[in-house]
Amino acid sequence: MGAPDADRLDTACRHDMQLITTSVGKIQGAIGDVISMMGPETWSGTPAQNWETDARGRMAQLLRLFSTYPPEQDRLIEKARQDQDAKDSKRTGT
Repeated sequence: MGAPDADRLDTACRHDMQLITTSVGKIQGAIGDVISMMGPETWSGTPAQNWETDARGRMAQLLRLFSTYPPEQDRLIEKARQDQDAKDSKRTGT
């Protein structure tokens, strides 16, 4: 006998979310690498300062977006679980 549908769903959701979490971590690392390379030794002058200001602002927005991911992950998993429970109830008549 296999795992109940809800258990399989939970396992699949958590596996998929872990893949996303790993990817987000890699992106955050890359952002950190890029930010650490910014400075007068790579490019200087007003255009460089303008570009760096813009880049830092965009990266900060992206990092803020990533910070919303964990609570959203939990919400999505719970919604999938509830949807699966409703389907199971219809199927089994309980």
